[in-house]
Amino acid sequence: VYSGGKHWTVDEVRALIHIWSDKNIQQQLEGTVRNKRIFEHVAARLRKFGIVRDWKQCRTKCKNLKHEYRSVKNAQGSGSTSKSMKFFNELDAILGHSTMEQESKSDNEESGRPPEWTEGKSEKDCIGKLLQLPMYHLKVLFFPALQRP
Repeated sequence: VYSGGKHWTVDEVRALIHIWSDKNIQQQLEGTVRNKRIFEHVAARLRKFGIVRDWKQCRTKCKNLKHEYRSVKNAQGSGSTSKSMKFFNELDAILGHSTMEQESKSDNEESGRPPEWTEGKSEKDCIGKLLQLPMYHLKVLFFPALQRP
C-alpha cells in the first residue's frame, strides 16, 4: 500500500479521476459547498485501489485539477492552443458539461438533454464522440460501479 506524501503519482490521479467521475459523486458534489463527507467517501474508495489519501488531499487535488482544467479550457476558448495539461480529456468528460451548462443554462434546463444535443448536434454526433473515447473512459462513464478489486 502506497501512503502518499506531497505529490500525486499519475496512477493515483487516474484513480482519483475514475472515482470523481462517478455519476453519484458528481450529483452529490453539484451545488454543495460542504463536501467533507463526499471526499471521505472518495478517499475510502481510493483505499480500495491501495492509495492512502485523506479527504482533504482528495478535495485539494480535485480543486487544483478543476482550476487547471478551466484555465486550459478558457485559453482554448480564446484561440490559444499552446496551453494543455495531463488528463485534459478525462476531466473534460467530467467537467465539460458543467462549463457549457453555465454558459447556456436556461436553454438546457427545459429540454433535460445533454448540452451537446441542444446546440444543434444530433444524437448520432454525440454517440460518434463517445465511440472515439478510449475504453477506459467508456467504462468510467457507463459502468462506474465496476472497480478493480
